[in-house]
Amino acid sequence: MPITALLALLLVNQTPSTDVPRAVHVVKAGQSIALALQKAAPGDTIRVTTGEYYENLVIDVPVVLTGPVNRTVPVDPSDPSPHSRPIIRGGYEGNVIHIIAPGTVVDGLQVSEAGPQLTKDYACILVEADSVKIRNCVITEPLHGIYVKAGIHAVIEDNVIRGRLDLIESDRGNGIHLWNTKRNFVLRNEIVDVRDGIYFSFADSTLIEGNHIHQVRYGLHYMYSNYNSFRDNLFERNVAGAALMYSHDIEFTRNTFARCRGFRAYGILYQSMDHVTARDNLVLDNSRGIFMNNAGNNLIEGNDVVDNDLAIQLNGGCDGNIFVGNNFINNLSSLLLDVSDRETAWSDRGRGNYWSDYDGYDLDRDGIGDIPYSIQNVFQILESRVPEVRFYLLSPAARILELAEKSLPILNLGDARDPLPVMRPIVNNEVPWQMVAGSNAQGSVIWATVYLILTIALFALLMFWSRRQVSVGSAP
Repeated sequence: MPITALLALLLVNQTPSTDVPRAVHVVKAGQSIALALQKAAPGDTIRVTTGEYYENLVIDVPVVLTGPVNRTVPVDPSDPSPHSRPIIRGGYEGNVIHIIAPGTVVDGLQVSEAGPQLTKDYACILVEADSVKIRNCVITEPLHGIYVKAGIHAVIEDNVIRGRLDLIESDRGNGIHLWNTKRNFVLRNEIVDVRDGIYFSFADSTLIEGNHIHQVRYGLHYMYSNYNSFRDNLFERNVAGAALMYSHDIEFTRNTFARCRGFRAYGILYQSMDHVTARDNLVLDNSRGIFMNNAGNNLIEGNDVVDNDLAIQLNGGCDGNIFVGNNFINNLSSLLLDVSDRETAWSDRGRGNYWSDYDGYDLDRDGIGDIPYSIQNVFQILESRVPEVRFYLLSPAARILELAEKSLPILNLGDARDPLPVMRPIVNNEVPWQMVAGSNAQGSVIWATVYLILTIALFALLMFWSRRQVSVGSAP
């Protein structure tokens, strides 16, 4: 059974009985949530009114712990409006909410101020139970935001998790941390300013869908976690959009990996990964688009890889990978190899990929180039041996060297070739360009306008100054 079908079936079958409350306990500002928990029976609802509550809670009976019925989702977690979420503050000691009762629901709260000791793995919400739901919450001042520890069937949806900017990255916890768990659903969350957005460790058969993760180290970080699926997520401005490590049978579709820039920045990183399917993703404006090391038997199909400094980097142990039906457009370099590339398939089922710098021809007009596309040019061969030459990548010398090699091909450009290059961009309808189109267009117009105004102002100032100097020099 496909991974996505299996995950959908698990979600349908997950129906915790605590969604139907038996009694409602209202906790007002100044009262104790812990005391209400002591009085609650399984299936009860504890409704917390707007206010601040300084408590560290242990939920050992399955209840629905919720904020006001008419709550809103404030953009600013400190929003003082009447329908803001109640704030539960842990005072930077231990876990703020520790759930050990299966079937618990936490809904519509702001949870803040977990203990900062990384060795203790404290979290704003620690889950050590099955079939727990956490939804519509705002989590601030965490170590880890939400930590699922050995529980299964967790549903984490529609939350906002904001990390601590007063801590350096290595001292922060993860937005959502999944350990020794399986069959979870992480849906439509926003995660920012933590260490890793969603961290997997021995976490299998989990669906990650519709999340926005930005300004973190790794948007997704997989370690020893198999049979997972992530789709329709936006990862931007991270060190790596996704770091996939030591796992197998991962499926990811319709995600965006954008603007991951820096010396060691990647859109997608594969380390010791096998049988991974990447389809219909957008890899846009990263230092390195796709990086693979010791990763074999993976399928990269129908993706748009656009405006990256380096589209693909393949290191040792990358055998049996297939790249087909992808668009490689306006990347400064297409491919960086540190080994021979005889084991990579650059075409499949009668077609290859589209390369925006392919200058071949199609005499029979079948849409496929009549000559193979040599993926590396002479300058990229030099770059793989001497990385410092990248500084000259856009220089006239690089272009002259490339033209000279084409005119008199005396260098071995390696064996990385697409035998069936597509002449026109492939229409990959499922690639989620809409995720970045609005923000990119707005930013481009704004900065282009600012640049134009500053350029005109500087030019006018220089003209005024030069005329003044001329007039002063010509005065009797």
